Amino acid sequence: MLFKQNNQSPKKNPTPYLDRMDDFEFVQIVRLKGDIDQTMIPVIQNRIEYNRSQGSKIDKNIIVDYKKVNKIDSATIAFHIVRLKEYQEKGFKIGFINMTEQLRSLLAMFHQCDTFKIYLSEEEAMVALNKPV
Repeated sequence: MLFKQNNQSPKKNPTPYLDRMDDFEFVQIVRLKGDIDQTMIPVIQNRIEYNRSQGSKIDKNIIVDYKKVNKIDSATIAFHIVRLKEYQEKGFKIGFINMTEQLRSLLAMFHQCDTFKIYLSEEEAMVALNKPV
C-alpha cells in the first residue's frame, strides 16, 4: 500500500487523480483530473482507507466531474462503480458530469447507465442532487 509503505499521509503525498472537492449543503462534487488508469487504483484505495481511518466520510449525494480527466480505463471505471455503489446502498444518489463518449461507452459496457445518472451540465446535476436524501 503506497501511503503505508512510504509512511506518508495523503496530505503529504497529494492525490494525482483529484483536482479538488467542492462541498455543498447536500452534495459533494468530486473533480477528477489527469490520467486515471489501473495504476491509480492502489493510490485511490489507499486514500479511501486513510480518510476512513481519520474518521472522514461522505454523507451526501455525489457528483463526479470528469472534465479534467485525460483518459481512464475499464479497470478504474469498474473500481469506481464498486465504490460508488457503496454510497448508493446508504441511500445517496450519484451523478456524473463532463463524460466523454469513451466514458459513456465504458459505463454502458458495465451495464450501469441506469444505475448512475449522467447529467449534461453541472447546473442540471446540482438541481437534481443538491437536495436532502
